[in-house]
Amino acid sequence: MGKRLHRLLHSEYLGVWEVFASEVNGTWNTPGYGDDARIEVPHAHGPIIIESDVTMIFTGKVMVPVVSTIISAHRPSHRGHRFSVSRANFATSVAEWFGSLDIHVDDAEFDNAFVLKGETPDFVRLLFADATLRERFRADFEGTLALKDDTAMFTDPTPGIDPLELAVSGIVDDPTRLRTLYTLFAATLDRVVLTSA
Repeated sequence: MGKRLHRLLHSEYLGVWEVFASEVNGTWNTPGYGDDARIEVPHAHGPIIIESDVTMIFTGKVMVPVVSTIISAHRPSHRGHRFSVSRANFATSVAEWFGSLDIHVDDAEFDNAFVLKGETPDFVRLLFADATLRERFRADFEGTLALKDDTAMFTDPTPGIDPLELAVSGIVDDPTRLRTLYTLFAATLDRVVLTSA
């Protein structure tokens, strides 16, 4: 059995998540049949949800599970405030060479390390004008972060609300890593609220 598959199937993340939930005064949802693990943490700007997610995708003729950890909160829907952040990689440098434009915040190290996209470039620049937040991203960020429209196939599951969502590949089963990602997400949420005011 592959190392990653073994870790997923034999992970003790439920114990880690339960302890983390008590540390942050969160509500722990013990997963049952068909339910995913879920933590709901009270926050000044609405609850922060941490949950596991399995999405099935087709790879050729075979369906493959893609497992991730999602940290999310809801914000009032505002088209001009939607944005996304990911780490720069070879594919993004090729896309930039072909003319794909991302938003820069006049911090060369940060601009080279991250790809920022958004409906309103000035909003994204203001969001990342905070040097402390940029430093946290440089040190701790992984996955993708987006404040996005959740409308799908002519339906909106949360009318008037958009999810701010950090998606990290795999199940985060290391307590330090979980705490670090949660802290980064909460700081980003605070900054989104401040910038949106």
